Amino acid sequence: MPYIIIKTQFPFNKAREVAEHYIEEKKKYPTDKSLRKNILEGALKVSGNVIKSLNVIEVKTGKLDEALIKMQNIMIDYHDIEGYQYEMEVYFNLGEAMGLIGMKPPK
Repeated sequence: MPYIIIKTQFPFNKAREVAEHYIEEKKKYPTDKSLRKNILEGALKVSGNVIKSLNVIEVKTGKLDEALIKMQNIMIDYHDIEGYQYEMEVYFNLGEAMGLIGMKPPK
């Protein structure tokens, strides 16, 4: 199963606004367990005047496109917060990655 990794950062003085968006997001977009499983949600780190966050989402087999669209829709709600930045990446597990080159992982 692939993973969606979302890294965010925002100015420390926007923490309350981001937290309020997050609370509303959870109401508007409850976790769809048929689509994904949250492995790591909202791991936070303060770095100077910036707060960084990391989220790791395991995507159910065959649901990557749908999960990416859903996650992008969620992230759009944060676009109006000044200084909010994010990066969304897809990682494959070892078996999937080796399968891409025609191999199987060792057992």
